[in-house]
Amino acid sequence: MKKSALLCLLLVTASCEVQTTEYRTRPSWQEAMGSDLPTQSTRSDGTIMKFASSSSKKSTAFDAYLKTVTLVEKDEITGKTTLKAILPEHIFTQTLTCLRDRDWDLIYDQILSGGARRRYGEDESGREQCNLFFENNREDVAKTFQRMLRGTGNGDVLTNEFENKVVYSFSNRVGVDYAFKSVTLVQEDQFLKLDLIR
Repeated sequence: MKKSALLCLLLVTASCEVQTTEYRTRPSWQEAMGSDLPTQSTRSDGTIMKFASSSSKKSTAFDAYLKTVTLVEKDEITGKTTLKAILPEHIFTQTLTCLRDRDWDLIYDQILSGGARRRYGEDESGREQCNLFFENNREDVAKTFQRMLRGTGNGDVLTNEFENKVVYSFSNRVGVDYAFKSVTLVQEDQFLKLDLIR
């Protein structure tokens, strides 16, 4: 009798499995995208990620602010295009459009950060090198930006924020499929700029 009770206890104990669940509040910039975002996802290690919406007044004010910003503006007299990016998605989509159109000047003048332009400016042929980088790596950069644009909800795209920068990077599992594995965006005044692609 004692042996069968012990065996039953061992079977019950062996069949117990630890389930990890993480609860996170979705950032207001993700909510501002306006698309339906999943409320739950599962990572490759089995961790369940549950997302709650931030329904604070802050996000409502942010939505109102977004409506007042013209992201793409073209001067009818000079023909000059001005780009503004509030959300990371703006940088990704604007860069993808420039890659499609091979508009390297617009990337250099409007999308790149002041720091990136200074780094290129240290060399006489810096502007040329910038154009060559985007021309030669056009497809790989587009592939990385398209994947990052799909979001961070499933753990494949990670974000790390510090000071005025946010770094988007692929998890090890996903990164093997991409030539470029991280993108650094920097806040300049109230707008985002592209600082580094690695």
